[in-house]
Amino acid sequence: MEITLKQEERLRRAMEDFRIAMGIRNSMNIRVAKRVTAILRIGMVSFGVVTLILLLMLYAFTSKMDEMLVALDSMNRQFSSMSGDMSMMRSTLYSMERNIAHVPTITHAAWGISSSVGEMRNDVDAVKETIASLNQEVYGITNYVDYMNWQVRSLDPAVQHIGRDVNRMSGPMRLFNKFNPMD
Repeated sequence: MEITLKQEERLRRAMEDFRIAMGIRNSMNIRVAKRVTAILRIGMVSFGVVTLILLLMLYAFTSKMDEMLVALDSMNRQFSSMSGDMSMMRSTLYSMERNIAHVPTITHAAWGISSSVGEMRNDVDAVKETIASLNQEVYGITNYVDYMNWQVRSLDPAVQHIGRDVNRMSGPMRLFNKFNPMD
């Protein structure tokens, strides 16, 4: 089968169009490849910068670890001492509360004595007023002592928990001391 000139011209034109299309396609592939290469280069540089920053942060963190452990140990000792002081204050307040508890009984007994001694009425009335005033003051003191006792009781578990929490918080830091990469 023979090709006519017209068919040959159409075939050449089709081949030329195909070659032009392939050139366009190749130039687009090259452009896409250049962009992908640029993105990969930027990504690798960014990854390197992030890695460098993380290494610097790790160095900064581990270089201050000893100071942090010293500070945590100092806090732990101070909280333990504070807990002991609170316990001593609590026992002192309990003792004061027991001693003050007898004052109302004494006041009541003094009122009974004043009713049985009629001839000393004026002196006993003066003593009675003084004791009543003392009783009011003692009740006020008892209330303040109860309030202080309640506050100390509410503080003591919190302080004991703080001591335990400080020990628990310093646990991971003690672990970092075992494998400090900068030593």
